[in-house]
Amino acid sequence: MMLHDIIIIGAGPAGSRIAQRLSQLGYSVVVVDKNLRPGDDVCCTGILSQECLGAFGLDNGLVLRQASSAKFLSPSGEYLRLCRQSPVAAIVDRSRLNMHLAKTAEASGARYLFGARVSDILLKPDGVEVIVNGQSEERVLRAKAAVISTGFGSALPAKLGLGEIKQFVFGAQVQVSINGIDEVEVYFDQKLTPGGFAWLVPTTDGRGLVGLLTRGQADSSLENLLEVLSSQGKIASSQAAPSYDVVPLKPLPRTYADRVLVVGEAAGQVKPTTGGGVYYGLLCADIAAGVLQQAFEADDFSAHVLSAYEDRWRAKLNRELVIGYWARTLLAKLSNDKIDRLFRLAGKKGLPELISDGNGFSFDWHGWLLLKMAGSILPF
Repeated sequence: MMLHDIIIIGAGPAGSRIAQRLSQLGYSVVVVDKNLRPGDDVCCTGILSQECLGAFGLDNGLVLRQASSAKFLSPSGEYLRLCRQSPVAAIVDRSRLNMHLAKTAEASGARYLFGARVSDILLKPDGVEVIVNGQSEERVLRAKAAVISTGFGSALPAKLGLGEIKQFVFGAQVQVSINGIDEVEVYFDQKLTPGGFAWLVPTTDGRGLVGLLTRGQADSSLENLLEVLSSQGKIASSQAAPSYDVVPLKPLPRTYADRVLVVGEAAGQVKPTTGGGVYYGLLCADIAAGVLQQAFEADDFSAHVLSAYEDRWRAKLNRELVIGYWARTLLAKLSNDKIDRLFRLAGKKGLPELISDGNGFSFDWHGWLLLKMAGSILPF
């Protein structure tokens, strides 16, 4: 049985980024994914910051639209409009992004197995055995180490004793025809999306994405949201099938074991405020690749060595994750009346101008803004 250097389970952005980095270093990498091609089951708006695009050299050909403004609406129709002189984000084609990253990894030497579902990871003294169920047969792949980058919901971390994520929200999204909407709109309404929010994102001419995150029923909430937006004349029709997802709000208790790392949404490396996981996943993928390189060089894949991965990613992200989770928990408890009051207070305090002028605000790093809000506008 052939022994690979590394097996990566999941061909999303984080998995393919690790595959690219390690393949470039000459290691033999196999990526296993349950889908028939990368990006088949994506449920994501694809809003990425200019910082993310630049840091990871993501091709402009992936960009559907640049975004320099957004409109946030309260339950009663109060709104805050944030606008910058230059684009702070871009809407990218998420399926094409997954395909692009996979092709980049393949060009570096990684091998992909699609249509193959991993049912178990067995830890052995000299490596790992990954049980793969394909379309017609079960296979066993062997490697020195493995990465779980499946997205949220895999049972593999719990099987390895790494715990599970118990805080999450449900997501839904569908492509629609839009009428005259030229900037991102975000809706806060506890009746429409209990414990969450919704969005309308223009993508290409006359097309857009309507979606939501909620603690309630995502399918019925999406139906209600589409009815409201249609009655307002913002959308014309939706003929595409909706996509659904579950989004973690907190990290996995532990993201490493002997010979195994967990990366991306599978590890809960997601912005609790927005549910976005691409940028944080790519950042953690680079950290994981660096730690695995050190493990290969030392020929030591023990949990002690691989724990450096968790130390490093938490040092980079933990503050944002903790503050973001606190803010999301607070928002989920607010009534619609209090959300309306919060919007009015934010307007009086000049929050839109504060953000629009820069002043340290970042699309990806929300901690500064959330603490600023806590100190100035939250007291009722």
